[in-house]
Amino acid sequence: MKPHQVPRTAYRLGVEYDGSRFQGWQKQSERQVAQGVRTVTGTLERVLHEANQHPLTLGGSGRTDAGVHSLGQVAHLHLPSAGAPKPQELQRIFDEGLPSDVAITSIHPCSTSFHARHDALTRTYLYQLSLRRTAFGKSMLWWVKSRMELQRLEEAWSLFAGNHDAAAFSDLEPGEDSHVQIKNCEFAKDGSLILLRLTAGFFLRRQVRRMVGAAVLCGLGKEKVERLRRDLENPTPESTLHWAEKAAPSAGLFLERVRYPGDPDNSPLVPILRVP
Repeated sequence: MKPHQVPRTAYRLGVEYDGSRFQGWQKQSERQVAQGVRTVTGTLERVLHEANQHPLTLGGSGRTDAGVHSLGQVAHLHLPSAGAPKPQELQRIFDEGLPSDVAITSIHPCSTSFHARHDALTRTYLYQLSLRRTAFGKSMLWWVKSRMELQRLEEAWSLFAGNHDAAAFSDLEPGEDSHVQIKNCEFAKDGSLILLRLTAGFFLRRQVRRMVGAAVLCGLGKEKVERLRRDLENPTPESTLHWAEKAAPSAGLFLERVRYPGDPDNSPLVPILRVP
């Protein structure tokens, strides 16, 4: 029987991870796996194989880059129906087998037609900036050492809301559409943390980190808000090269939430850790 003809049982997984020591979500080539390249998908598959469960399909709502974290990654998992564990048993397998920087936060049976990426309505990313040095959470925030003008930072961040050509702020595949509809750009201050959040149906490669980097430079007075506006209205190859060098570090970025039909449409903007 061919792999696609094997009777299968499907699960929807909630996945949380500290991306500091991962080379992203997506499983690498066999050569990279042999070299010890560590990914979240590869780690989940290893735990399943060690428990004599052999995934037919494991796919996430989207790829996260090296060093990027997740509070709310969603994945679909298909296992052969013969011997497929119940959700509580599958949870035990993951709880006992996974390393400390990955956790499965929920497991629900689902239709085999559910696709974590294709069925998603929106994705929300959260970025954490720290206004002071902190002994905690270095891998989960970006300490901006110079003084920022927060009003200018917020003004720059708000420019990204709406339907824009994001070519200047992303790595595009040949022929890829560069227009992105950003539904919400949120800004909040919590103690010494600045929280920046974006929600859209999808994001382009490197887009969020480059937008954060651009907004921070405006807050520092090193870039003008007018330049961001111009590059959103009329991106050029030169502007793409310029912002590629200004991307924010991956440490402060979290895939916060993926929303599907039937899910509530809002959530409070809160920090991952507190920095008074």
